Amino acid sequence: MATHELTTAIYQRLNKVKIIIIIVAILSALALILYAKQKPITYTSTASVFPLTSGNDNNATSSTLSALLGSEATKSFSDDASINIIELALSRTTREEVASIRDSAMGNKTIAKLLLDDINSHRGWFEKKVVMPPNQYSLITWAGDILKDGLNATVNKNNMLILTYTGRSPDLVREISYGFINKISLFYIQLKQEKAKRDFEFATSKVDSLRNVMSAKDNKLIEIDQRTLFTNTNKLEFRVPTENLIADKQMIRQQYAQAVANQQNAAYKLQKATPVIKLLDRPEPPYDIENKSAVLFGIIGLVAGTIFTSLFFVSGILLRYCRQKVNKLIF
Repeated sequence: MATHELTTAIYQRLNKVKIIIIIVAILSALALILYAKQKPITYTSTASVFPLTSGNDNNATSSTLSALLGSEATKSFSDDASINIIELALSRTTREEVASIRDSAMGNKTIAKLLLDDINSHRGWFEKKVVMPPNQYSLITWAGDILKDGLNATVNKNNMLILTYTGRSPDLVREISYGFINKISLFYIQLKQEKAKRDFEFATSKVDSLRNVMSAKDNKLIEIDQRTLFTNTNKLEFRVPTENLIADKQMIRQQYAQAVANQQNAAYKLQKATPVIKLLDRPEPPYDIENKSAVLFGIIGLVAGTIFTSLFFVSGILLRYCRQKVNKLIF
């Protein structure tokens, strides 16, 4: 079979089944158009977060970022309050706390309720309407699962936290992104403050306890002095208890001085436990928009359907032509 014979055979074959090819191409185009229409427009925000720490918190060779995010292997906040920042961002607790936030600018509704309304308002063609959960707890739980699908947290090579969130409404994407950032910041701040507060309360209780012990020793010395009035103070029955009480008081006074120093140090650390997280890139518009064009997908479906259907019908002719060429080359 010569080349022109092959071309003639292909043309005649396609001419016979052109109606089928056109129908399949149209069906392919419609299928991809429906697929594109089923996917709503989404908006993706990106925020980068880094810490603000004092120079005393880090040595000369460590970066300020490592104080918040730890080493590349651990990706933790710090050594004294170690927690994986990615797990914190993606945790159920954080997601449900964000879902519970009320937005005063949107009717004081919770993020969970706004998320439900947003999904129902931007549904795809074949996407079912979300039914309102029976109670607030169920609504928050549902919203937490939805937030998990749209949230992504990573730590880049510079140990900086990168938060991205994808949603269907740019306004809601902004509120949810800031909600996650605030909850993560608040958690770490409270964690540091709680540790410093507990240290201060312990030091204060120790100071008060030692002060009470010293007061008790003073009262005993006063009682001994009052009981031994007009008596010989050189006697052992007076001198020994007095010397023991004075020695105990001196030892307690040393402990008291150390406890007061610890209390002042704890008070300084408590005052120093201030917000340490700062935004470098804010989750503000313009966002990355993903919109599947129905026209583009329709053209792709039309062309792909035409090509694959045509190849299917002429595959026998092409196979026979190739077999003849192979046989001619061999024999």
